[in-house]
Amino acid sequence: MLFDQRGCGRSTPHAGLEANTTWHLVADIERLRAIAGAERWLVFGGSWGSTLALAYAQKYPQHVSELVLRGIYTVTQAELRWYYQYGVSEMFPEKWARFQAPIPEAERGDMIAAYRKVLTGNDTAKQIEAARAWMLAGRGPAAA
Repeated sequence: MLFDQRGCGRSTPHAGLEANTTWHLVADIERLRAIAGAERWLVFGGSWGSTLALAYAQKYPQHVSELVLRGIYTVTQAELRWYYQYGVSEMFPEKWARFQAPIPEAERGDMIAAYRKVLTGNDTAKQIEAARAWMLAGRGPAAA
């Protein structure tokens, strides 16, 4: 069974942020387990999915038979700073430039806040431009 988290893939509403927190997603995973009728199951996650898998396993350990994680990303402040502010930018400068492009230079001191501002703003053209840059960057500049 594959899981498209809220706002991603074939889930609806597409790209929605409402009621879309880690704990909403963990509850969705638990609903899938119940629908599948599995008492216990192997939970796999990669990158952000590893964070969800860990959160799910913490909340529902009785339903996890195995836990497989790859590319562990635990969303610490240090990881966020390295990935979205300084670190990846030094390793992949061309990709970083594309990632920064939709953000006004004066707002690049906090790329996460800047992207949130654009993506939740009222300018549809800017939202699309920023969403494309974010997607092309694989939700971050390292994958661009």
